Amino acid sequence: MQEAAYESSLSSLFAARRSGIDFGLERMRVCLKDLALEHRPLATIQVAGTNGKGSTSALLANVLTRAGLRVGVFSSPHLLSICERFRINSAPVARETFVSAFDAVQTCAEQLTFFEYITAMAAWLFDEARVDVAIYEVGLGGRLDSTTAVDADLSIVTGIGLDHCDFLGDTLEEIALEKAGIFRCGVPAIIGLAAERKIRELMASRAERPVMVGRVHLEQIPEMLALRGAHQRLNAAAVVAAVVSLRERGIDISEEALKVGLETATLAGRLEEVVPGVWIDGAHNSQASLALSHALLEQEKLTMVIGLSNTKDIAGFLEPLRGHCARLIATCAEGERGYPAEQVASQAAQLGFSAIEVQPVAADAVARARTYGSAVLITGSLLLLGEVLSSLGRPGADPRLVTDPGKACC
Repeated sequence: MQEAAYESSLSSLFAARRSGIDFGLERMRVCLKDLALEHRPLATIQVAGTNGKGSTSALLANVLTRAGLRVGVFSSPHLLSICERFRINSAPVARETFVSAFDAVQTCAEQLTFFEYITAMAAWLFDEARVDVAIYEVGLGGRLDSTTAVDADLSIVTGIGLDHCDFLGDTLEEIALEKAGIFRCGVPAIIGLAAERKIRELMASRAERPVMVGRVHLEQIPEMLALRGAHQRLNAAAVVAAVVSLRERGIDISEEALKVGLETATLAGRLEEVVPGVWIDGAHNSQASLALSHALLEQEKLTMVIGLSNTKDIAGFLEPLRGHCARLIATCAEGERGYPAEQVASQAAQLGFSAIEVQPVAADAVARARTYGSAVLITGSLLLLGEVLSSLGRPGADPRLVTDPGKACC
C-alpha cells in the first residue's frame, strides 16, 4: 500500500512538471503560510551559484553534523530517487516520509509548479524533523527561485558562469544579479571564489553585509578532502566563511568539527568511483567541464562516455576534456531532452577528438567503454549518471522518472 502511495505521489509530481518553470514567490509564500510551520531552526541557509551548490551544501552539512547539529538539506536534482533531494544528517528521507510531506503540501498546492511543490515539501519535512540548521539549494537563478520564499539567516553564492542564459540573462553580470537576488537586508552574504573579481564585487555591491571569500578562508582548509578537484577547495573556502558567520550567531562549531567535516564530506556523482575503474561526474556545463579537466591533470587518458542536455553548449563542454580523452563514446540518457548522440559525436569530431563512437543507449555505451581496459569516465548530465548507476546495479531507483522541467540534467 505504501509503495502504491509513493508511486501515486511521483505521478502527481510528474504531472506538475507540465506547468514548466514559472518564476515568482507569491504562490510559495501563500503555501508556506498555509502549512503553518511551527519550528524555527537555529539557522536557515540558502545556497546559489552556477556550479558548486551541491558540493558546498554537502561540505557545510557534514561540518554541522560533526558539530552535533541536526541538519536538513534540500538539493536538486537527484540521481536515482527523488528522496535524495531531502536529507536529514546526510540520509535521504524514507519513501513513507516523502509521501507524508507530499500529502501535507497537497492541501495548499493546487497551483504550485513542480519545484515549488518539492520546496514546500522540504520546508514541511524540516519542520517535522525539528532540524537545527536547514540548507536550501536554489534550483535556478535566485531572485525568483522558490527557495527564496523561505526566510534565510545566511546566503551563499558559490560562483557565476554562463548557464541557463534563456532564463537568467546573456552576460555574467546579468546572471550575477539574478543570483545576488537571494541577498537579504541584515543577512550575511557569502560571495564565493568561482567568479571573476569584478563579478564578485558587483554581487557585493548588492549585499548589505557582504563577506568576500578569500585567502584567510582558503588557509583554513585541510590538505586532503574526500571531494576531489581543486574546485572543491573553492567550495570549502565558502564553507569556512559560512562557519564564521554561524559562530557569530552563537552556534557552537569547533575547529575539529570544521576540519573533519571538510575532510570527510562526500557527494554522489562528484568524481565518484562507482565500480573499479569506472568514474562518474556531474559536470554539465562548460565551467564545470573546465573544473573537471583540472581535476584530471594527473590522470592517464580515459575512455569517456558523454551525454548532454540540449540546453548546453556542446563544444564549450567538450573542449576542456579533449586532452584527457583517449576515446569518446557519445550517448544520451533515456527520456532526457538531450542532444542526439550523433550530434555530440559530430561536434567532438570537429574539435579534433579521435576514436569517436556512437552508442545511443547509455547502458550499452558504458558496457562498450569497459571493454577497452582503460579507466572510464561518464559525464555530461546528472540524469545520465542516474541511468548508468541503475544499469550498474545500484539499488533504490524510483519506479518512474521525475526530473525538473526544462532543466533535466542541471
